[in-house]
Amino acid sequence: MSTPSTPGDALPWITPAPYDASAASLAEHVAAVGAMMAGRARLWLGPFPAPEQLPAGFEETALVVPTSGSTGAQKAVALSLAALQASQDATAEHLAGRSAGTTGGHGFWLPLLPPTHIAGVQVLARAHRTAQVLGLSAPALSDPQPDLRGHFDAEAFAQLAAPALAQAEQAGLPAFTSLVPTQLTRLVTGATGADARARALLKRFSAVLVGGAATAPDVLARARGLRLPVRTTYGSSETAGGCVYDGRPLPGVELSLDTAGGAGASGEPGHAGDAVAAGNAVAAGETSTGRLLIASPTLALGYLTADGGVDSSAFSGTAPRRLVTSDLAEISADGTLRVLGRADDVIITGGRKVLPQDVERAIDRSLMLRGLVRAAVVVGVPDPEWGERIEALVTLEDGARAEEATALVRSALRTSEVPAHMIPKRVHAVDELPLLGIGKVDRAAARRIARG
Repeated sequence: MSTPSTPGDALPWITPAPYDASAASLAEHVAAVGAMMAGRARLWLGPFPAPEQLPAGFEETALVVPTSGSTGAQKAVALSLAALQASQDATAEHLAGRSAGTTGGHGFWLPLLPPTHIAGVQVLARAHRTAQVLGLSAPALSDPQPDLRGHFDAEAFAQLAAPALAQAEQAGLPAFTSLVPTQLTRLVTGATGADARARALLKRFSAVLVGGAATAPDVLARARGLRLPVRTTYGSSETAGGCVYDGRPLPGVELSLDTAGGAGASGEPGHAGDAVAAGNAVAAGETSTGRLLIASPTLALGYLTADGGVDSSAFSGTAPRRLVTSDLAEISADGTLRVLGRADDVIITGGRKVLPQDVERAIDRSLMLRGLVRAAVVVGVPDPEWGERIEALVTLEDGARAEEATALVRSALRTSEVPAHMIPKRVHAVDELPLLGIGKVDRAAARRIARG
């Protein structure tokens, strides 16, 4: 771990050695997060070396994490300690109604995510925040730190969860953990005795946060049918992690929509916001569709760039300051958020707009494809006639034939309510979908695979 002094700034940078999923590496990151949370240092996890001096307006930077979906010039998200603590305390306030005891929602955390992105960092930081708020001598984390180098499955989860739950109970704290959808899917859908034991342990947590990417509806339904305390989260590095839980914003978070160019991107009836003037911000309570805007005390200061500059293009306004996300969303009359997909992912084929997530959901829900297609990502590739044509990458279950993937998916979707122009022209069977960050599909890489 390096801790060089930063000329012109009061606090040094801490840059942990590259994370290798070992217990020692996790312990190094726990210590680094602790120093940051105590205000003794700044934590650098960016994709390029820390700057010698912070730019004007970024003096309050406490944590720098990489972005997960950007292209072009490298940049990193700069967060203040105040924003991080606002996120931790709002999360605790939200969880307080579901957790036992009188800890105000602060509790004991089992870390299962890499501390290289905001979700994993915040698990460790929340454990340090628990210690600060409750006056504990050490962060409320598993001891010793878990070794996460092996394959994640039910047996691995049980070996880590059982002692963590025992330690939480001994400390009199509610137990929490955080998973990505892939991890939850493995635990919920498995049919072995180890899977059953893992689910029994999951049920003993006060909350299991799931984020990083969309979770399949059938997986969520099965988890809730089993009465597992799963809480879906939506957020990003720019919001210091999850800021919307189970579709509802955390305390202090305000959601609104900008319908300029965003409404009706899927091309389906019922998604358009025709009654709303283009460019207007639509407050929660008015059902409409558009680009999601977030105002929150948890917002990042902005982006640092590799050349020593800054980028604040994703943020607008001052009172309140808002994050202009890349997501198309719908806010219902009761304020519930439904994320439809990324605006940048919209495919225009033959002059019609298609949101790839709509096609992916249709593939996932198709009974004809159940037991044949494991997962899918839909992309647009250049086409001289249509502008873009729709193609899909799929991973197949054992026994499904790769050469039949196109016919299989197209036949299944023809029997669904998916319009003909949204059905993929070609389907490519791959061993694994390309991933970005901690579980998000890398659509740029998927497009390259489809084109190749």
